Amino acid sequence: MARVIVQEQTAHNLKNLIKSAVENQLRIITFGVAKTRKKLKEMENESGMNSKEFYTQFKEGKLGDEIRYIRWAGEYETLERLNQDLCDLQELELCS
Repeated sequence: MARVIVQEQTAHNLKNLIKSAVENQLRIITFGVAKTRKKLKEMENESGMNSKEFYTQFKEGKLGDEIRYIRWAGEYETLERLNQDLCDLQELELCS
């Protein structure tokens, strides 16, 4: 778990400011996760394959390098990064 420690002099104001910034970023990331999941669902429906299975096959070189596969892999990797960012921010602890 990450910790942010705020010194006493400006603790209250700064802690509230950081808390607001984190909450805003959580909203942005949550929106990004939903949007990316929607795109992945569309790609899954078009191909009849789930994204995890696709990504495994793509990384193993079994699907080729068509632009649609590259985009799909990019969306999958984006979702993984967004989920990690979301998890990191949700675990953040503000200390003063």
